[in-house]
Amino acid sequence: MTIECTVNGTRRTFECEPTEPIWRHISAEGAQDGPCDGGRCMRCTVLLAGRPVPACILPAYRVQGMEVTTIEGLGSHELFQDIMRAFDKVGISRCEDVLPALVMLAWQLLSERGVTAQEEIPQWSRAFQSRCAGPDEFERALRLASKLRGRRRNERNRR
Repeated sequence: MTIECTVNGTRRTFECEPTEPIWRHISAEGAQDGPCDGGRCMRCTVLLAGRPVPACILPAYRVQGMEVTTIEGLGSHELFQDIMRAFDKVGISRCEDVLPALVMLAWQLLSERGVTAQEEIPQWSRAFQSRCAGPDEFERALRLASKLRGRRRNERNRR
């Protein structure tokens, strides 16, 4: 099957089986297999139409005509920088096992809702857990990233 999609803003076409995981076709390393066993580590999380999904179990047919964004594709955006600053401050940035998943979830929440409603944060902070970052750390980081994003918007509006 020929798959056409956009990965990090670049149009890509590749041949593969419809149910083959998309990871090896979109990863920066060109890995032959997913980085984990069945989506458990979440290192390969990408945004598919703005939603976090582990690419190692994402079948190729699902990305046909879609926009796929890897963590590398977020690197130059201001929101990504705000999220990473917040994660650094809280200590989540050292959590390599789920960092892409946490970043993608934070990205989804902050980009969809703008400055996230404070009462919604605890419900989303329970979505991912790791050995080095629990729900409380993610909640603190999400609140901080939300504040940083709000400040950046205020600065732009004053100009």
